[in-house]
Amino acid sequence: MNTIKSLPFLAVFILFSCKKEDKDTTFKIYHLKPNRVYESTDTVGVYGWFSKRRSDFFVVKNYDINNEQHKIKIDSFIVNYISKDSFLIANKNVNWHLTFFKYGDGIDEHTTNQNDTDYTIHNLFSYKKEIGSVYFDTRTGYSVSNYNVTPEKLNQTKREIISNYFATLNLDLDVREAFTDHLTAVSKNQDTIKVLAKLIKQRGANKVQTSDYLVLKTLQGKVSNDTINVAYYNYKAPEKLEGNTILTLLEFDIVLGVKDHYYFPAYNGTLGSKSIKQKE
Repeated sequence: MNTIKSLPFLAVFILFSCKKEDKDTTFKIYHLKPNRVYESTDTVGVYGWFSKRRSDFFVVKNYDINNEQHKIKIDSFIVNYISKDSFLIANKNVNWHLTFFKYGDGIDEHTTNQNDTDYTIHNLFSYKKEIGSVYFDTRTGYSVSNYNVTPEKLNQTKREIISNYFATLNLDLDVREAFTDHLTAVSKNQDTIKVLAKLIKQRGANKVQTSDYLVLKTLQGKVSNDTINVAYYNYKAPEKLEGNTILTLLEFDIVLGVKDHYYFPAYNGTLGSKSIKQKE
């Protein structure tokens, strides 16, 4: 008899046990630690690079790419985040990227920011998973926010919430005129240089890396020294070739007194270097 009376309670218990847990639809932003900071010491005056370059990474849960209010929430988060950090105020000649990724597909609030990972090409932090990013520096101030319209297309603009806050900082912007002039100047006509060279050292950097080469023979054009430095995008790095290599180069025309500095056409080392099996 007791067993019969308990059947309705058992049925209710089973019903609630089988009910799926409601999905959490709360909009949340998580900071992925640690931050990434690069410091330059001997290249600032020569190449015009920033003394410090910082990148912070975040993941956003329940983000809707078509919801403008979600973008506004991220804008407000950015203002609150930078207001509590003295990086831009306490340092000169620095830049700061804040990048936001979509929650899921391997990225959650517990994911570690890997300092030695190139987030533009890494599978886990693929650019296709980016929601957007914001950029600041102490030369030009707040430059732009990039919100993805689709994984392949960005909408670049300054956001009102961030612009209004950044104007209150009254930063003493340190614009390097020579470097800025170079960036805005009309490109010069440059003859192609070809050399037979041997790799001495590869140097790590953020987006543009460089390598030192010993010039064994000049095949076309003219180089100023036997040891040269060649720049290329990190995701178009030349292969680590043994032996001699033919390099196709352009002269770096930045107006900061750079010597013995060249770059692969389009900064593409995979197209600008060719291994040879025998000496020429």
